[in-house]
Formats: sequence, structure tokens, C-alpha cells
Amino acid sequence: MFRVALSLTLAALSPAVPASSLAPGAAIAVCFSPEENCAAFADRAIGNAEREILVGAYGLTNGSSIVEALIRAKQRGIDVRLIADKTTPCERNSAVEPLTAAGVPIWIDDQARIAHAKTMVIDGAITLTGSYNWTRGAASNSENLNLISSPEVAAAYAAHWRQRLAVSVRFDRKEDWCRVATTDAR
Repeated sequence: MFRVALSLTLAALSPAVPASSLAPGAAIAVCFSPEENCAAFADRAIGNAEREILVGAYGLTNGSSIVEALIRAKQRGIDVRLIADKTTPCERNSAVEPLTAAGVPIWIDDQARIAHAKTMVIDGAITLTGSYNWTRGAASNSENLNLISSPEVAAAYAAHWRQRLAVSVRFDRKEDWCRVATTDAR
């Protein structure tokens, strides 16, 4: 689960990396599925949240323990907010409606061709990111999920999340986003 925990000195990176993206002393833990339980890895981070979780989601399905952990966090009084891709509410088994029912405000990033983010910023100090979607099926794929403990990295991800929020539209109802097949009763 917490397979690797390193303290990185990012100043050793290529000079092409802007100084604003350097995060000296960041601690990183990584998880790889299907070999490891990355959902449990994320669930622990969510369970430790004390104030706020900013979520960027491309895939988001019912039956994911990550979605359930976000709902539990909201029930504990954590400020959970989510930006999703425009297709996310329309996907089979989408967890958008249960999250909305739990009081999690959701916005749809309809400006980007694909809002492919798979990120969480927790309490302005922890960032979860990688290829791992917040879906039940992700555990069967070859995926990665990285937990970065760094206020500098969290601030960069939170700033990007807020930039996407500024161009996103509030989600109210699935019908507003998804074509619902109707039958002609004539």
C-alpha cells in the first residue's frame, strides 16, 4: 500500500522545471493496482481529512469505496467539493447523484475537451493524483495513485482546481447533462 515513502529534493530536477513547481521536502507514497489496494490507500487519506477535500474526477462510479469515503467525509462535516467531466453524470453507475444527495456540491467542467483530472487536495497539505480513476473498476486495471505530502504541491493543485471551477457549471440534475431516451407512446 504505502510502498515507497521518499523525501525528495526536487531542486535536482532539470533546469527546465520552473522554480514555482519545486517542492523541497515533499514526502511521496505510491500505490500500484491491481497488485495493491489503491482504493484503501485513498480511503485512508480521505478518512484523515479534517477540513476540506477538493476533487477532480473523470471517472466516478457507484460501488467505489472512494466515493463512499467522500460521502462519509461530507457526513463528518468535511467541506467536500467536486469538479467532474461533462460525461461523468451520464456514465453507467455514475456516483454523481449519490454525492449530490449527500450534499457534495458538484460542478461540470464543460470547457475542456476532456476534464481528465484524477486528483484530490486534502486540507491544503496532501495531494492524491495519478492514473487511478475514482471507480470500482479501477482496481482491476494497471494504474498508479500517488500521495504527495507537501503544502506547496497541494497549493498548486488547489490553484488549478479553482481555475477549472471558475469555468465550470454547477451540476443540478442528470437530465440537464445527459440525453435521456424517451419512448413515443403514440
